[in-house]
Amino acid sequence: MKLARFSVEGWESYGLVEDDRVRVIQGDIFGEHRLTAASYPLSGVKLLPPSRPTCYWAIGLNYAAHVAHQEQALDAERIRQDSQSFRPWNKGANCIIGTGDEIILPRDSDYVHYEGELLIVIGKPARRVSVEEAPNFIMGYSVANDVSSEGSWHNDSSNWRKKCSDTFGPIGPWIETDVGDPHKLDIITRMNGAEQDRGSTDGMRYNCFEIVSGISEYITLRPGDIILTGAPGAVDQLNPGDVVDIEIPGIGVLSNPVTGED
Repeated sequence: MKLARFSVEGWESYGLVEDDRVRVIQGDIFGEHRLTAASYPLSGVKLLPPSRPTCYWAIGLNYAAHVAHQEQALDAERIRQDSQSFRPWNKGANCIIGTGDEIILPRDSDYVHYEGELLIVIGKPARRVSVEEAPNFIMGYSVANDVSSEGSWHNDSSNWRKKCSDTFGPIGPWIETDVGDPHKLDIITRMNGAEQDRGSTDGMRYNCFEIVSGISEYITLRPGDIILTGAPGAVDQLNPGDVVDIEIPGIGVLSNPVTGED
């Protein structure tokens, strides 16, 4: 099932995407809800970020190809050290936007790039769950772009602006609950229609279930919380006027135009 959050005619709702229409869901998809008979053309609604998480977690440097690229582009020794262990970090929920929304480049950032990733969506409270139990706590998966700024911000001691500036967290277009194996998915990034990067989730160092289990060892994951799972390969700079599309076949396409800050 594709579960979307959308706005239409001045109100918001969750909905079930069925071909070119979205059926209204009454209630909260993470709690009590029911499917209604009301529906709208998908082309006539505004798709919103499909989740409103309490926390937005991430695993960086989770693919060998991405580690190799970052070693060449940035501080090789630091990247090598950071990639040696399981290091979750928090991406501020303030940065979340939906498909179609603008990625706004801060006026003093001098190198901002895309990172197309698979996104885990938590379905029920998870605390100290095992790797084997973890799939039972995942509602589904979505597409994400971990927009990141390096350049002169590279030496920041934290990710507070490199990763968490407003609009740096596109997610969507919806949550796909029926993913047979999340570790056999392609991740394709296109800039202005041209393919820039293609990778597969089978290259993860820590798989989705290990990630959920590892974070839940110390943090209670709650319904609607989301987790980035890492970029599979190379990245490139975003500039005003670009359109970046992240596609995961079987889930959907996340598309965002890029603009500069006024």
